[in-house]
Amino acid sequence: MKNEINTNVPEENKKTDEPVKATTDPEVKVTAPLKTKEKNYKARTRRPLLLLAFCLSAIVKTYAQDPALPPTNLGLANVYDGVAGKPGFIYQGYAQYFQAHQLNDGFGRNTHSDLKVNSLLQMNQLIYLSPVRLMGGNLGFTVIVPFVQISASNLGGQAFIVNPGVLGDIVQGTAVQWSDKKLFGKPFSHRVEFDINVPVGGYDSRYNINPSSHVWAYGLYHAFTLMLSDQVSVSSRNQFNYNSHFIGQKSKAGAYYNGNYSVDYSILKSLKIEAAAYYLTQFNQDSYNGDNHYYQDKYGIDNTKERVFGYGPGLAYFAPNGVLLEAKVFFETAAKNRFEGTRPTLRLAIPLSK
Repeated sequence: MKNEINTNVPEENKKTDEPVKATTDPEVKVTAPLKTKEKNYKARTRRPLLLLAFCLSAIVKTYAQDPALPPTNLGLANVYDGVAGKPGFIYQGYAQYFQAHQLNDGFGRNTHSDLKVNSLLQMNQLIYLSPVRLMGGNLGFTVIVPFVQISASNLGGQAFIVNPGVLGDIVQGTAVQWSDKKLFGKPFSHRVEFDINVPVGGYDSRYNINPSSHVWAYGLYHAFTLMLSDQVSVSSRNQFNYNSHFIGQKSKAGAYYNGNYSVDYSILKSLKIEAAAYYLTQFNQDSYNGDNHYYQDKYGIDNTKERVFGYGPGLAYFAPNGVLLEAKVFFETAAKNRFEGTRPTLRLAIPLSK
């Protein structure tokens, strides 16, 4: 998932491909309190890196020089996430607003920075569940096209320059869906999917914040829904992600895990209340030219790993025609090397095939 304030790029830095710590809405990495970092080394602006694509946010230059994680699915889908319905086309639309409250360092401490980066995501997903059988399930495909509007402010310093483009990176996924199975004698549906983040969104190195992550990234996840009773179900999505080097640079963000979780209860036949959550944690340190200790040795950054946990209530409405509307709000805590804030989220699923 380090906020660079100086937007005047020194000439010597223009000639290097050492990365700037980029970020997505809540994904600005910070590895030490800003005052401490300024004492340890001179904050320099390097080429702006990435931004968002999937769960989106904004990418910002930062004091620390290590790369940020590409955006990912944080709470976009919870209730009935493992259920896909019958073969055919499905449209899912998402709207998610992120409002930053504070910027945490690598130890989870509030830096009290005046930097704020907020984002409004509108994402479109087209799903095709085919009748083709594979490993006892149905072969499926999906394409995700995100649009994001980003705002950045810094009361204590120079404002960031935001790319006016709104198109994020396209995600293509291939899946196998197993429906109407049994687990512990209970109805169970689940899916395995492999996703590719294709960096075709807006990116321009002249901007501090761009709508593209500027990196090829790969994710593999398993989603399931277990019906514990007629009124209660449990859903989860567990995804593991690998990042390539940022295009044209030697920097690479570490591998990471992100998961969505929910427990829901039917208060009416068509209305559910839910307790939902998401979690992101980075497994290994960011690297430069294959060196995982580069940022520690050169910049004194002890920890480049990101982490955040979000939780909150939600409602899900199931219309008679099969349409699902899910509304949630998440409150973040335990963030490291990124923003911490709130994340209201809407999800609309519409079956297009009769």
